[in-house]
Amino acid sequence: MSSKILAGRYELIEKIGEGGMAIVYKAKCRLLNRFVAIKILKPEFVKDAKFIESFRRESQAAASLSHPNIVNVYDVGKEGNIYYIVMELIDGEVLSDIINRDGALPESQAVSIVKQIASALSLAHRNHIIHRDVKPHNILITNDGTAKITDFGIAKAVNSATIVNNTSTIMGSVHYFSPEQARGGYVDEKSDIYSLGIVLYEMATGKVPFDADNPVSVAIMHINNEIQPPSQLNPNISQELEDIILKATEKYQTNRYKTADEMLDALEKYGQRSSAEPKVILGDDYEASVADNGRIMITIREEGQDKMEKTREKDSIKPKKKIRISKVKAAAIILALICAIPASQLVLAVVTGGFAEKDVTVPDLTGMTIAEAETKLEEIGLKYEVDSELYDSEYAAGEIMSQDPSADMAVKEGYTIQINISKGVKEGSIPNLTNKSLEDAAFTLENYGFVQGGVTIQNSELPKNFVISQSPAAGTPAAKGTAVDMVVSDGLKTAQISMPNLIGMNVEAAKQEIIKAGLLMADPVYEYSNVYALNVVMNQAVPAGTEVARDTAVVLTVSKGEGNASGNGSITITIPYDRAQNEIFYLTVYNGTDKVIDSESRNRFDGSETITLSGEGVSNILVYFDSEIIMDVNVDFATGEIN
Repeated sequence: MSSKILAGRYELIEKIGEGGMAIVYKAKCRLLNRFVAIKILKPEFVKDAKFIESFRRESQAAASLSHPNIVNVYDVGKEGNIYYIVMELIDGEVLSDIINRDGALPESQAVSIVKQIASALSLAHRNHIIHRDVKPHNILITNDGTAKITDFGIAKAVNSATIVNNTSTIMGSVHYFSPEQARGGYVDEKSDIYSLGIVLYEMATGKVPFDADNPVSVAIMHINNEIQPPSQLNPNISQELEDIILKATEKYQTNRYKTADEMLDALEKYGQRSSAEPKVILGDDYEASVADNGRIMITIREEGQDKMEKTREKDSIKPKKKIRISKVKAAAIILALICAIPASQLVLAVVTGGFAEKDVTVPDLTGMTIAEAETKLEEIGLKYEVDSELYDSEYAAGEIMSQDPSADMAVKEGYTIQINISKGVKEGSIPNLTNKSLEDAAFTLENYGFVQGGVTIQNSELPKNFVISQSPAAGTPAAKGTAVDMVVSDGLKTAQISMPNLIGMNVEAAKQEIIKAGLLMADPVYEYSNVYALNVVMNQAVPAGTEVARDTAVVLTVSKGEGNASGNGSITITIPYDRAQNEIFYLTVYNGTDKVIDSESRNRFDGSETITLSGEGVSNILVYFDSEIIMDVNVDFATGEIN
């Protein structure tokens, strides 16, 4: 199905994936000159009207979501029996592949990924969209570490319409099902939270909590079995993170986090506690700390810290016993302890109320230099730390390309923001020119050792002379001196265009006039004529002199030459689909030199179609499936004979 056009604008390049219900292709949008991913439903789903309606409604809702951690949905459409979704093409890895390759991930990496996905789910839930299929297979990790979740909408359509009738659909997701999904009960936002908890469990341990030889057994485990604490599989996991995982994966919905925001808040607080929680060591076997609710927490270290360390190594750690004490009793304990230990930051903080930190909203640092970000963060009481420096074609060298936490997140004053710095375009790679002025783009090319190629002017919302797109794309390895073509904006054009007079012109000359005027050439209609010569324009749908908008499609009626009344006629031909190599293919039919059907998509599942052809005398009929001839016959329109 490669190198075919869908919906008149998406050039399908190669198949890049396949799931239980859809095939995914890498494609190029000819209109916007960018690469995209197109997901096309498999034929067995297109006959279910209820499924299609749910798919359409949910996919359009998903397309309305705009979030840095959600794979963008650009378009949702239908051509013939083909239902498709056009999405952002991600350069990175699927989370499930990363876990399969690396096993348990570092705790900081796992937390960072889940925080990003929880933020994405928060937006979806606020828009009344439940994902219902949160799993590592639907989470993509870009090369700069950004996590993006995909398959919004489709998941709900599949689970609601096909889960009972098509059990193969659930095979890939059953390890992440919530108990209520497994029971077929009421599913809400907390079902996504459960699945996200299972994803976090798998990232922390390298394994899913429930596994069996068949999906039904796994589903029953979700309903009946208690989850094995992740620290029993990975003794290095912190108690705080284990608590978050176990709360997210509670069997009963009411016991889980109420919202994705609440889970996100717990992850944020975990990050602050793990790095800056004040503690006082009370001899060898005791430890005191201040909990979030203001109470003093006294921890009894059983058998001493050294023995506990050794016990952890043997995977048989005993949980810490925590004693909650009221503020009155806590004050008495602290007064008794003041004589036994030096004044500490903990005591001072409790006495002075120093733990009342205020929340700060994280600013968007992307595109800033370190100096600019430092000034911005100092103003609001935050800090920063450079995590890594990476090559990037979008951001110039020295600019911040990503951050954690992301913009608009709430953190405590004094929190440290992790930032990644761009090293610019790798030497020998094409720089990013989009959204630059033509003058700046030419200067950038010269600095990198490349040259300006062809420049095409196109209507755009960008300011006049700003670059809309480029070829080769940014980041493409190329030799010095390579020419880079650009599409440049001519600004918004609102003026009307006067339709030229095309009647009497050769069709090719008329096409050039149409393009020159800033209009589009639609497929012409061919008819016999005893007045106009072959390939001469006889009529135009929009009369000459009419004012029309730029990019209006012009339909022309073109002469097929003189007709022969005595030899005119029509025939009917049935085209079977069983010779198609692909489930979704393109049909082209020639009647002599005339293209009767021009690369229209068909579905092999439909079986066949019957077409009626008109003409005169004897003509050669050619039928193509994709680029393969499957029918080559001669017909006599006068007699109706087919040879």
